[in-house]
Amino acid sequence: MFKCCLMFFLVFFSGVTFANTPIGQRTVSKLMFHDSGNLYVFFNGTTTHGETCDDKSIYVLPNAHKHFSEIYSGLLAAMHAKAAVNGYVNGCVDVWGKTKPKITRIDLL
Repeated sequence: MFKCCLMFFLVFFSGVTFANTPIGQRTVSKLMFHDSGNLYVFFNGTTTHGETCDDKSIYVLPNAHKHFSEIYSGLLAAMHAKAAVNGYVNGCVDVWGKTKPKITRIDLL
């Protein structure tokens, strides 16, 4: 009986878990290095992701991301070319008491 209940809860709660919420096709309006060491990314248009962060409109690329340099370079190039990007966020980053969506992936279009 315990195993049956455990399986039910595992299946039930796995359906509620979200991973890598898409941000949609967007253009970069501004990049800002915050004094926390993270990169703030501002996109044109309205917020489309489903993360429950305090501030949904400012995206954060954490400086600890293993592909930080590559993603930053791509965002910078896309901003100057006025080219669209697509990407994903997953979770929130706490920057001095306010949470913002954490960029996990950017696709250059």
